[in-house]
Amino acid sequence: MRPINEIIIHCTATPEGRPVSVAEINDWHLERGWSGIGYHRVIHLDGRREAGRPIERIGAHVKGHNIGTIGVVYVGGMNRDFTAAADTRTPAQKDALLAEITDLRDRFNIGKISGHHDYDVGKACPSFDARAEYAYLFPTMEDLLGYEDLVLRRGDMGPEVEDWTEELRRFREMIDHKWPVQPTDTFDHTIEMVTIWFQKYRGIVADGIVGPQTRDEMDRALARKPPYRALEL
Repeated sequence: MRPINEIIIHCTATPEGRPVSVAEINDWHLERGWSGIGYHRVIHLDGRREAGRPIERIGAHVKGHNIGTIGVVYVGGMNRDFTAAADTRTPAQKDALLAEITDLRDRFNIGKISGHHDYDVGKACPSFDARAEYAYLFPTMEDLLGYEDLVLRRGDMGPEVEDWTEELRRFREMIDHKWPVQPTDTFDHTIEMVTIWFQKYRGIVADGIVGPQTRDEMDRALARKPPYRALEL
């Protein structure tokens, strides 16, 4: 099981009162080039608590902070006119969120909670202050540092880059592709372009940045496994 020490709360950014299924969210995220639903738990309008991505898998719900977190999303987060962010949680959702957060905290000994906007100041999600509302459940969270995703991008140097370029070389040889890449400790333009090629080949976001999803896809590719999909619906 991966290390987990934080819950991050999200909203679906859909109008108040509109139901949203796990299958819909999964389709949205597939369209973005992700491996399917990025949230681990979904809280519906009537308080139903449903599984999304398996908890043991790294999520795709907050940039730079997926490795050690669980993503919990409630359906809603926009007003009925779809013109502004709003805390649209129904009484049933508030009860279910509290129960879900408490269960996850106790199951995984989690010490911290955040809202998506705490890591992306340009977002309103989840349209309320999760840290303030649930602080009493996590009395020592101010002293806890969250995990940060290990990311490689153009300009980086060092042994992690060399390991990545060796994996690119191995995969290129496995499929007999002619990209001219050799192991190097410098993430230059060539490595960026080969990374984008690999991402396109595996059907994921092709941004030239090596994050958790790209690393996972490389592991699967070298093991001759198909691209990962969060749900089989």
